[in-house]
Amino acid sequence: MGQVADLPAAPAGQRPAPRQAERRFRALVALAGFDPKSPRWKEAGRDVVGPLLAAEPLHAAVWSAGLRDVKESLLAPLSEVYRDRERPAERRLATFILSDYVGDYPQRLAELLMDADEQQFAVLFPKLQAHGESGLPVLTGEVDKKLPADAKEDDKEQLAKRQANAAVAMLRMNQPMKVWPLLKHRPDPRVRSYLIHRFGPLGAEVGALVKRLAEEPDVSIRRALLLSLGPEEFGKEAWTPEGKRRLVQQVQEMYRTVDDPGLHAAAEWLLRQWKEEAWLRQTNEAGAKDKPQREKWLEGIRQELAKTASRERKRPEGRHWYVNGQGQTMVVIPGPVEFVMGSPPTEEGRGGVESQHRKRIGRTFALAATSVTKEQFLRFLPKFGHTEMKRYPDPTCPIGGVVWYEAAAYCNWLSKQEGIPEDQWCYETNPRGQVTKLKEKYLSRTGYRLPTEAEWEYACRAGAATSRYYGESAELLGKYSWYFQNAGERTWPVGSKKPNDLGLFDLHGNVYSWCQERYKEYPQGAQVEDDIEDILSIDTQEGRVLRGGSFLSPASFLRSANRYMLVPAYRYIYVGLCPARTFR
Repeated sequence: MGQVADLPAAPAGQRPAPRQAERRFRALVALAGFDPKSPRWKEAGRDVVGPLLAAEPLHAAVWSAGLRDVKESLLAPLSEVYRDRERPAERRLATFILSDYVGDYPQRLAELLMDADEQQFAVLFPKLQAHGESGLPVLTGEVDKKLPADAKEDDKEQLAKRQANAAVAMLRMNQPMKVWPLLKHRPDPRVRSYLIHRFGPLGAEVGALVKRLAEEPDVSIRRALLLSLGPEEFGKEAWTPEGKRRLVQQVQEMYRTVDDPGLHAAAEWLLRQWKEEAWLRQTNEAGAKDKPQREKWLEGIRQELAKTASRERKRPEGRHWYVNGQGQTMVVIPGPVEFVMGSPPTEEGRGGVESQHRKRIGRTFALAATSVTKEQFLRFLPKFGHTEMKRYPDPTCPIGGVVWYEAAAYCNWLSKQEGIPEDQWCYETNPRGQVTKLKEKYLSRTGYRLPTEAEWEYACRAGAATSRYYGESAELLGKYSWYFQNAGERTWPVGSKKPNDLGLFDLHGNVYSWCQERYKEYPQGAQVEDDIEDILSIDTQEGRVLRGGSFLSPASFLRSANRYMLVPAYRYIYVGLCPARTFR
């Protein structure tokens, strides 16, 4: 292949002129049939790929056919473009050329498939499927791959995406047994989360997921299956009218009867996606009015907590949620629990006041599944309003612009509405009903209150050690959160984004939530710190904790460990509340 080396080339460091580059490309295509085995093609391959992918698709098809004899030299540069999301048009063309060049090699197809986007997957999967099970060892090997604990976050993200793609391919090849366990909740949930959002776009059969939902014994896998079945995930065309009707009926029954709050919330989310808000509202209002049923649920929860304490059972059985008289779902979180609070130094977006430390919450507590909505708050304070009420346009949007004192007073009001004895309320008030201080031993009282910072973070994480309860990357953030990029400078109805595994919505975004205590520096050292009561007095000039981020926040603020503060009398449009209470 001496002729290739003798073709005119541009001086070092300069691009060849367009006419010169075209002449060189055409000459290389012509020479590909004369001396395809020359070792110099390895260097010439990159010179070919650029002009090839810049050509019109019809011309590129002709050129690529002419270059087939030297395809081994073109695979590496073509694969680089195939994986480059900044070059969509060239990437698409590279996909078709690669599908031709490696179509007879199932192992290579499988490797490419695991880095494919939706369009690339649709091109490559039929070719892999035509080989039967020949590509399965590559797919299963990737699913089984483990990275060391100190691996870089980028490597963890890449592996998670590849494993999700491999799992969908295996499911479509009728090899599901390694797929379902990937949906089990783990401290690092990113593979699970990517898989939830790739079943539909990558062509999995919706019937396979619905069938598994009816058979699956693991509750966290069932939650993930529900979160995979939305019309946005699969597209409305994936469902027959009868299939949709049966699914909705099945999910409605789950919503009414399941004990697990995470499964209950996943069912709620899916029903909202299928425009069943009217049914949900009717069901919740009926639950709010059914005081005997509510008392029965609460008594059952208390009995199971007592049994757990006496038998040293790890987790109480039975229902872990109830609907209060205001129609708010309260999620019961059994204690005691211990977890790592804060963020590691390597976490992207981390603030300097998030040092990791072990925290112990020595009680069972409940937290509202959503922030308090506008219509709920106005029952407490009908004349409440400020100049930015347009930020909460719908009755079911979370209320904002609430100062800490109003949030605490709402909790006292809620205790009163629920018939909780006044000696169990958590805030002292003046004759006008204004909160003046916290009551002694407020963490032992059963009245409604604001969550402690530790309670909020533990509930938000829901067992995840990653920066967000679904994983790390902001790539999926819009599926779980209303924030600056997608909210349009307003709040949105609660429960419209995906919940976490404890059954809690909108913990990332929509509105910040006030916490009970003052903003303090985290402790240093390895010892476990108990979550205890703060001082009882309230200094109007001392900041109190806010958590969760808001509709105005950038992605970096929407992390489980992110902390913010405001003085208790300060009113700002992005601050709301989410009530809690101690159970035991």
